[in-house]
Amino acid sequence: PLAVEKGPFIVVSGHDLHDLYLLLEQTRGRGVNVYTHGEMLPAHAYPKLKAYPQLKGNFGTAWQNQQKEFANLPAPVLFTTNCLMPVKDSYRDRVFTTGVVAYPGMVHIGGEKDFTPVIQKALALGGYPEKHAETGINGGTQVTTGFGHGFVLSVADKVVGAIKSGAVRHIFLVGGCDGAKPGRNYYTEFVEKTPKDSIVLTLACG
Repeated sequence: PLAVEKGPFIVVSGHDLHDLYLLLEQTRGRGVNVYTHGEMLPAHAYPKLKAYPQLKGNFGTAWQNQQKEFANLPAPVLFTTNCLMPVKDSYRDRVFTTGVVAYPGMVHIGGEKDFTPVIQKALALGGYPEKHAETGINGGTQVTTGFGHGFVLSVADKVVGAIKSGAVRHIFLVGGCDGAKPGRNYYTEFVEKTPKDSIVLTLACG
């Protein structure tokens, strides 16, 4: 789900699932929910991470929208790796970094991975007073993830059957990402134009 529950929360961005795991361990019983952002979305496909009840959903859309989406966010954002844009004054006091990502003036959590300052900031900010509705890039309220090799193999017999019967006649593998600027939508447009009897697999950001 893309909606944010009322109360304190933390948004985690980047690729480092181990950092997310450590944060989930440290937020146990603290009354602080955790939401993924951007490239952290696939975390919801891992049963060990999904087992934490405070991992509630995904916040925001693509990495290039962070300056707008974080502007009025009543919560801290933890950047684990990659895709940190120049930080705006509107949310400068709520950004934390760890691992290889850093930015001048931001609080950096070192190798000890003690996320106490992030948790304390979440509790101090308090989050939204009521459930806050969010929508995805295309206006949806939920995002589906989890189509890794395990899932694909679990339905391999159905896929093979569909190919043999002619129900599936094309398989496309998309290995690139659209650009951040308007008009750079090659991969989206390509997928939208694929025939109805196609399967599309992606190796990229989506």
